[in-house]
Amino acid sequence: MYPRPASVPPLSQSIETLTFNARIAIQAPDGDITLTAQLAYSGMDTVTILVKDPLKRQLATLTLTRNDYNLWLQRENRHLSGSELPTHIGDFSIPQLPLKDIAELLIGQLYSKNMAFKTTYDRLHRLNRISLKTNPDLIITYKGWNPIEMYYWVPTSVEFTNNRDIKITIHYSQFQIELRKLT
Repeated sequence: MYPRPASVPPLSQSIETLTFNARIAIQAPDGDITLTAQLAYSGMDTVTILVKDPLKRQLATLTLTRNDYNLWLQRENRHLSGSELPTHIGDFSIPQLPLKDIAELLIGQLYSKNMAFKTTYDRLHRLNRISLKTNPDLIITYKGWNPIEMYYWVPTSVEFTNNRDIKITIHYSQFQIELRKLT
């Protein structure tokens, strides 16, 4: 694999659709849990995440756009929406990330010149690690890369950690992508 030449647009500008499965392992002082999810990108404008419990029952549906989110907690029949993610849902604390960047962060494709992040890259210019300048305790690490097309990669796992002994590891599998056709 070679670094993506400047003439090749970033993946975030090339995606028509991207779908994949995820296994989400949450380690916290109160206990560990593993959930599954299906993620579906429609361009980089909309991401839909279907989250299931360990028994494969639907727990939640989260739809993210660049400017807002819509979360349906199916077990509680409760809807949340807005322009900023909540800081807590039940006893679970949610890392505060800029809503407009979450879609890119989940697949390691942060190409915007966002000054809110401190980033490190590998020699192929793939993200290795990200931290928020406003919250350096929150660290996002990318491990393993799955090539899709000639100059694009998506991580096989993403790890969110903070200094409160909470670790969220997301393992991705079964990627399906359709790139925009050049006209």
